Amino acid sequence: MDAFIASCLERLIATSAQTVVLVALVWGLCRLVPRLPSGTQCWLWWLVALQALLGLVAPPLELPWLAAKVSVPVAPLEIGPVAATGGVTAPMLIAASPVASTLTWQAGGVAAWLAGVLVMAGVTFRDWRRGRQLLGQAVPCTDEALVRALALAAEAHGLRHAPRLRVSDRIDSPQLVGPWRPVLLLPANRVLSGDDLDMALTHELVHLHRRDLWWGWGPTLARHLFFFHPLIHLAVREYGIAREAACDAAVVAGDRRCRHDYGRLLLRLGTSPSLRTGLASASPTFLSLKRRLTMLQNTASFPRAGSFVLLVLVAAAGVAPVRLVAASSDAATVVAPVAAVVAAPAPAPTPAVVPVAVSAPAPVSAVVARPPVVTSATTVVQSTASMVSTASGDDEVSGQIHLSDSGPDQAYVRLQGDGKRTVMNGSTHDLEEARRAVGGQGQALWVRQGSARYLIRDPATLQRFDALIAPVRQLGEQQGELGQRQGRLGQQQGKLGREQGELGRRQASIALAAAQRALAGEEESAESREQAELTARQEDLGERQEALGRQQAELGKQQAALGERQAAATRRADAGLKQLLDSALASRVAQRIDR
Repeated sequence: MDAFIASCLERLIATSAQTVVLVALVWGLCRLVPRLPSGTQCWLWWLVALQALLGLVAPPLELPWLAAKVSVPVAPLEIGPVAATGGVTAPMLIAASPVASTLTWQAGGVAAWLAGVLVMAGVTFRDWRRGRQLLGQAVPCTDEALVRALALAAEAHGLRHAPRLRVSDRIDSPQLVGPWRPVLLLPANRVLSGDDLDMALTHELVHLHRRDLWWGWGPTLARHLFFFHPLIHLAVREYGIAREAACDAAVVAGDRRCRHDYGRLLLRLGTSPSLRTGLASASPTFLSLKRRLTMLQNTASFPRAGSFVLLVLVAAAGVAPVRLVAASSDAATVVAPVAAVVAAPAPAPTPAVVPVAVSAPAPVSAVVARPPVVTSATTVVQSTASMVSTASGDDEVSGQIHLSDSGPDQAYVRLQGDGKRTVMNGSTHDLEEARRAVGGQGQALWVRQGSARYLIRDPATLQRFDALIAPVRQLGEQQGELGQRQGRLGQQQGKLGREQGELGRRQASIALAAAQRALAGEEESAESREQAELTARQEDLGERQEALGRQQAELGKQQAALGERQAAATRRADAGLKQLLDSALASRVAQRIDR
């Protein structure tokens, strides 16, 4: 129990100190790089919470940055009373007892920490009960058109099931509640219609697509365990603001002109406290509202490859728990001094103190693990140029999707005969109308030009359309494969790091045992040979770690190159699609159909 208390307190202190460094790094990046996307900022602050959680549960990686000469503490000895044995006097060596006050304050600190965690858990449980009461008092939405439009949008957005839609008179803005069975609550006392309702619902669907209700448990748990750390609370607050700003950016990504209208909607919703177990469209404080409006004005682009590399570097450099240990040195030895011997009042000879040389433990190489980086999820309303697809089971839909019927003047929906891999640019109503027109009979391209509808089944035109999209899709698949390879390398590095940590602990225990044997006057055993074997294994693990690090760096370069190629392919596809549709409508290839 004493060892557990000491280890728990040590990890709390070490993790808190490392959090200060990581928060300073993330804060500096977000302030020095104003063009950094809000989605990237969101994941940077999420990494702070991940670092805090790993610091408590994962063994630290030992970095050999300290001086090689260290001291192995030996319990102080004092001379006791003289014992008479056959007329010969000899000093009795009595080991001094450990200081009880040290364990007392350590146990008190851990007890206070556990009490704080329980208080935070009680607050969260209270909020959870309030959320259940709020859902129980809400009534189902009776607007069938709105429910159907939401279901179509959720399906096109890659969601298996649309959230349940209910109305409550106890909220002032739309709220998404419940990670397991999400419910979308609409305010009964505030009427939202037209584009405002479209944008508000889109914002909540982006939260669902990004799985924010699940990812948010990481910062929430970190805030519970580190309730005493002000920088953890700062990181959780910044994560929440960046998460909302990322959804805001997704709503206005398809049309920059709607930024003004969306900003007015945020001002109209104002500030409203939300449940800790849910997400609300309104901002909880005036500060978060101001920050969201400021981030909404950021129209500058930032390379996706740059965001990916930045997340990888921060995750590799600051997330894994670390501990500084002594550096290796072939000539260095560890001297174990014995504390001064205090003579008792009775006269007795003082035993000689002989320094004992113990081989220094071999260092543990730093593990540069690169876990798979979670990038921002595909937005609900986005530019056709992005051409990033979302999938629901086997059904894949990509392009620009609107909840309302007020889509672009020219819309298209490319449908396959099996209903898979749909590409579109239009509203949810366009998607439904195109499916009815095609009826699952072969491949077709449905086009809306003003009030007229056209159907294209010409194989050559369809082949040209697919050829324009194919390069972007192929490059995306290649990036996904590279990400999986990086994930597998990261798992290998983590396994090697655990082996190194175990070897380091064994070396430390062997060194301490050797020092105690030498003080007792015993001969050297086979411990020195085992120490040499452990050192050789540590060097082998270090070389394997370096090889894995080189492979990770090469994969990162390939990811950056693919990102540049995908951006160029997207621009070509955007221009080619417009030209292809205009040419098809001007010829007899497009067959006009009745609504």
